Amino acid sequence: MLKIGDLELGTKPVIAAIIDEKIPLEKIQELKKEGVGLLEIRVDCFNRPINEVTQYMKEVRDSLLMPTIGTIRENDSNRDSRVGFFRQIMPFVDCVDIELGCGISDEVRRLAEGKTIMVSEHNFINTPSFTDLQMIVERALGQGAQIVKIATMALSLEDVRKLLRFTEDCDEPLVTIAMGAVGTVSRIIAPLFGSLFTYGYITRPVAPGQVSVYKLLEEFRFYYPGVL
Repeated sequence: MLKIGDLELGTKPVIAAIIDEKIPLEKIQELKKEGVGLLEIRVDCFNRPINEVTQYMKEVRDSLLMPTIGTIRENDSNRDSRVGFFRQIMPFVDCVDIELGCGISDEVRRLAEGKTIMVSEHNFINTPSFTDLQMIVERALGQGAQIVKIATMALSLEDVRKLLRFTEDCDEPLVTIAMGAVGTVSRIIAPLFGSLFTYGYITRPVAPGQVSVYKLLEEFRFYYPGVL
């Protein structure tokens, strides 16, 4: 059984709340009570020194006991220090998200021994063909992925259908997202096609077409009665 921490994946739809700033623990606790099952801490979005971020992550872990993904996307301020940042956050996460083809992937994977590895690909231009999507999966598996995350830009409803069909047909553990306004619906219904979880923001969207965790909770109660 594939797990992130104690959370078994694939048994029911899961909402992941994105923590991209120092959100009060009480607010996250309330979201947990409402049905949020997973946290993604976007370390790269915090405008704080890494030691302050890790202290906050420790408080989140100790207080909330929620399964957590640690994500550090490359930006101008962390380009030369991401490996060190991953090393510092590793005690406080159950899963790491590293980009497909990322040069530091092997180092991060070694640091994350015993934790779940998610390899992600973000295409902000279009939605590739079935063949190209399958190639992404194969490359991610070759990079050590236990979960493959694919986010593509949906330019039409056909793009959304294509990504959902691919999700349904793929035998590997996937998280799939159709980005953009047209793709917003995928953030709600992708679990119906086998996507392991979906992301919602708390304070502001961090990707095109992203919806709030509060909206996801509302929609999940409709689409997945009894799950939350």
